[in-house]
Amino acid sequence: MLILHGFTGSVDSVRRLEAPIQALGIPTHMPALRGHGAPSPAALRGVTWHDWVDDAETALQALLMQAERAIVVGHSMGGLVALTLAAEHPQAVDSLVLAAPALQLASPLAPGRPLHGLTPLIRRLVKSWPIPHLYTNRALAEGDTNYPWAPIDAILSLFEFLQVTRRRLPEIRVPTLILQSHQDSVVVPDCAEAILQAIATPEPQKRIVWFERTQHQLFRDCELDATIGAVVDFVRGRLDQAGNPWATAIEGTPPGHSPLDITPSPA
Repeated sequence: MLILHGFTGSVDSVRRLEAPIQALGIPTHMPALRGHGAPSPAALRGVTWHDWVDDAETALQALLMQAERAIVVGHSMGGLVALTLAAEHPQAVDSLVLAAPALQLASPLAPGRPLHGLTPLIRRLVKSWPIPHLYTNRALAEGDTNYPWAPIDAILSLFEFLQVTRRRLPEIRVPTLILQSHQDSVVVPDCAEAILQAIATPEPQKRIVWFERTQHQLFRDCELDATIGAVVDFVRGRLDQAGNPWATAIEGTPPGHSPLDITPSPA
């Protein structure tokens, strides 16, 4: 399983998934995408969505040294990266788990929102933007290691990324689980339905699990046991359907070589 954090997120935001998945005997990889995991959000300056996709492709290639195919889990912006991997590398991606996928942001400046036309002006006047840590259970915000702000250029690259991803949704054909909270104030909850309808995955192989109390941090907030349980149940279903341990090392693959040829997308 490849586990991808969101924009301005740290691996801590998705770390709770790691142990339950490894307990199923499945290897995991949880990379910090370009510009993330540094002491300051300034590390995101000059970073674009192409860099996040490239990093995820590199992580996928490394994971395929241990497994034939991968389930890709993406939170928020990580969900956009996961969708891109499934479109680019359908032979390598077994299925997707999209947690609060950021296809439509609630910010009034985001694409499709009332003030999006002001972004060129904002770009000239403002160099950074605050990113609040939103939790239903505010006590759980303690220890949050996500960035508290982001450079405007990185935010605008995220805006571009969600528009590019929206156009690629019909290319997605793998089994997909979407996790979304009705209380999410970072992404528009209805975009979960938009993704479900737009992807080409057969109807019996795609569904949404809704949550009623948690905020955007699905794997850290008040319903984290339920969100993690939904992912574990989905993975068990994939294993049962496979009928064999598909997530095992491939015999005969030389060290340092991936069993599948993955060429990163051009930036």
